[in-house]
Amino acid sequence: MISIIVPVYNAESYISATIDTVAGQSYRDWELLLVDDCSSDRSREIIEKKIAEFERSRGTAADVGSLSYESIDSKQDDICPQPRIRLISKTHNEGAAAARNTGIDEARGRYIAFLDADDIWYSDKLETELKYMQKNDAAFVFTAYQFGDENAQPTGKAVRVPKKLTYKEALSRTIIFTSTVMMDTEKISRELMHMPAIASEDTATWWRILKSGVVAYGLNQTLAIYRRPAKSLSSNKANSVGRIWNLYRQIAGMNAVAAALHIIMWAFRAAARRVVDDTIRSHFESVKRFSTLQLSFIGIIIQTLLFAYTWFKTYYPIINSMRISQDGYVLGYGIKLYFRGHLLFLAFYLVLMIFFASQAGAMKIGLNRPVSVFLSSTIAIGITDIIIYAQMSLMRNWLVPAWPLVRTYVAQIGFAYIWIEFADFIYHRVFPPRETLVISGATHDFRSGSIIDQMGARQDRFKVAKQMSTAEGMDRVLAECLSWYGCVVIGDVTSKERKMILEFCYGHYIRVYDLPEVKDILINGAEVMDQFQTPLLEFKEYNIRWEQRLVKRLCDIVISAVLIIVTSPIMLFRLIDAAVHPSPEGIIERTVCVTKNGKTFVRHTFRSQGTGHTLPMLFDVFRGRISMVGPEPLPAELESSIVECNPKFVYRRRVETGYTGKSQRSNLVFTKNDGSTDLDLADDILLVDIMYIQNYSLLEDFRILLTVPINKRTAKKRTVKKRTE
Repeated sequence: MISIIVPVYNAESYISATIDTVAGQSYRDWELLLVDDCSSDRSREIIEKKIAEFERSRGTAADVGSLSYESIDSKQDDICPQPRIRLISKTHNEGAAAARNTGIDEARGRYIAFLDADDIWYSDKLETELKYMQKNDAAFVFTAYQFGDENAQPTGKAVRVPKKLTYKEALSRTIIFTSTVMMDTEKISRELMHMPAIASEDTATWWRILKSGVVAYGLNQTLAIYRRPAKSLSSNKANSVGRIWNLYRQIAGMNAVAAALHIIMWAFRAAARRVVDDTIRSHFESVKRFSTLQLSFIGIIIQTLLFAYTWFKTYYPIINSMRISQDGYVLGYGIKLYFRGHLLFLAFYLVLMIFFASQAGAMKIGLNRPVSVFLSSTIAIGITDIIIYAQMSLMRNWLVPAWPLVRTYVAQIGFAYIWIEFADFIYHRVFPPRETLVISGATHDFRSGSIIDQMGARQDRFKVAKQMSTAEGMDRVLAECLSWYGCVVIGDVTSKERKMILEFCYGHYIRVYDLPEVKDILINGAEVMDQFQTPLLEFKEYNIRWEQRLVKRLCDIVISAVLIIVTSPIMLFRLIDAAVHPSPEGIIERTVCVTKNGKTFVRHTFRSQGTGHTLPMLFDVFRGRISMVGPEPLPAELESSIVECNPKFVYRRRVETGYTGKSQRSNLVFTKNDGSTDLDLADDILLVDIMYIQNYSLLEDFRILLTVPINKRTAKKRTVKKRTE
């Protein structure tokens, strides 16, 4: 059993919440000793009322007042026949140290945990800390904690702790917070736990225990909130220095010189920790983003240097040489550049690289998958080199040789692959994955389970630490959001619950990821009109402009023609194989599918599965029946059944269906390789397709074409249940 000791003195504003934080612990084998040090306010009255409520709840498991406790089984009552919450009243006011000592003497449990009357524990504090103590066979354990205001709302500042702390190390860092300490009375005597009646009695006790040879084990997990009002005693730095000086002199027995040196070390550590907390951790996301840009920029600089080598060795001598027309006339020397001219030309190349890399998503090293960043870099470098080639040809007044630039391009993308893999490795060693809290709805959990599944494949960025349901109560959900998570993911919850969680997290500086609905994507693609005093959002009925459609169609013709030529050996092999092993149903399977504006067309595929199964669809692209990139073409009957269940599915018909698309590349497809269909993916596919339509760009089409499809066999196996009707 764990005995929890709480000294109480004029704590009427906080003691009720403190009792609740103990009663709500997931670990149930505990007793709570509230030692009243002659309070002159209503503390005793409040405690007695809470004890009566708790004792009634033990038998009825009913909500009493503000409490909602789980019932305790008969076995637990046998373990703890006496009242689990006891009020011990002292006859004289003797201070917090004497009150804790009284609690230590009265404790019946093997383990002793300390809690101040104004601090808060997380619900798994006792369970997590006890497991950690048993795992390390430790006698003394303490944990990380975070600061809260007078309402116990976290301020965003946390204190991390080392894994181990010896006596010598403890002398230069007062990092053990009393409300996180747990001790084993079978390994540390109760007499050694007694606290002296001096200022900073808790620190003095820890030093004395550690000096006896005990090692304190630190659990670097935030399990408590240190309620620190603006006028708290510990915020007075002068008093803190004075208390530490007295501890060095009286408890550690140091002379004045040694005490002064340790004071300097203590102050340096405290200042350094403050700099780290306030300067780096409070701007952690800015540091991560800056690191991403820095790594990407270094890669672009080196790629620019590779081009510079080709420029000086090959292209500048050509541009600077004698120009002779085709009919033999001498046109004079070419362009002559000095240092600043070369610098300006290379700077122009660098600016183009940065612009196209940013637009293509090539400057997201560490944030996106390395293969995605590499493909984006391939596009950005290619576009930049094409523009520069055109510029150099204009400078020469004739086409310059293309082969040197092609060799440079190959070298650039080769370096890009090596650099992106290396930079991604470094990034994820420096920045660990985010501890993630996933909040799902009370009834529908498929989308939440889907995102957990996908995060399992990106454990370099996200680590799902806990999943909660709004069925547990919004108060508990919001309280859990205040725990030390790197981010919160909102799943399939109601609009009201989503609004509450978003506003709460925004108000407490908590990063949130929300699974969007159709309206969210439409709002994201809307344009702001500033024609009135009140801004308006303009929702266009069709986001792809006519000139974009024209360019898209031209690209479809060129790309499909090239792919038909390149893949013709595969198609020929399939035809020969079908001729050798004829099927009465024929070689080509013709399926009536739905495309733009609900029109139907006949989709052509090879009847048998395997390599090149969809290659005949390239002829459909060339003939203009479908596009190279777009939503997945579905059989008319299947689409009709889906639209009947979800009328919003017709939004996909704003554009032509595609040979491939964003959802297909993410393996979000209805028709599987075995011919079965997965209708549970309808909502996810709809959102991905609308996102593509509302944010269309030709560059995005190229990225999709070059993206390697996600193979779900390599992803983490889905363990959540499917959504039921």
